[in-house]
Amino acid sequence: MPDKSQAEITYSLLEYTSPFKRPLLGVSSSPGELISRVLNELEPSGYTFSGVDVNLQILKLDELAVVFRRTTPPTPARSFALGLGKVRITAENLDWTEADRFISSHSAALNAVREVGGAETQSQQLVIGMHIQIKDRPRKDVTAPLLSPVASELVDKEPDFSGVILLRGKATIVIDASSVANGLFVRIIREHQPEATFGELAEILRNDEKRIFDTLGLEGIL
Repeated sequence: MPDKSQAEITYSLLEYTSPFKRPLLGVSSSPGELISRVLNELEPSGYTFSGVDVNLQILKLDELAVVFRRTTPPTPARSFALGLGKVRITAENLDWTEADRFISSHSAALNAVREVGGAETQSQQLVIGMHIQIKDRPRKDVTAPLLSPVASELVDKEPDFSGVILLRGKATIVIDASSVANGLFVRIIREHQPEATFGELAEILRNDEKRIFDTLGLEGIL
């Protein structure tokens, strides 16, 4: 592999989903207490009461959710959606310098759902999609070493780009062309055990990102 190429993550979206073993239909305390407790734990990350939404125009109970949105600042967007059957957290352009505060407040909010709502975690999935712009080398040259020369014989001319999809156990990694100029789209999907902590999930994700950058011969701020 040649010297590392400079690269920048121009956009990322992190999605965390955790279904419950049983829906929250028998909350021991009032829903108001649960909402108040979750909001209180999320406040250090910029969530406020004005960012709490409830869509009552639903036809199915499993679509009902209280959505907490970060308002200070409103961008990059952050949300914590508490449904009867699952929790879903999303974060745009989450920087690793914010990791400790993000992990602390969102872990505390999840614990509130378990303690006040009686939720039992069935599983955890963490997905991140990243658009990575390469500064000083064509993207096809970056991904070409991932495939053997035999793979190029599948087309009758030299490929414009080589992408890969890797599956192993409960992990999937996708490397594809991005809509960003000279960019790659990378998606990492991992299923985690229900007892794994947010901190453990973050450590695995950071190692995945580092490994992908190293394998592709890229360097830049993760």
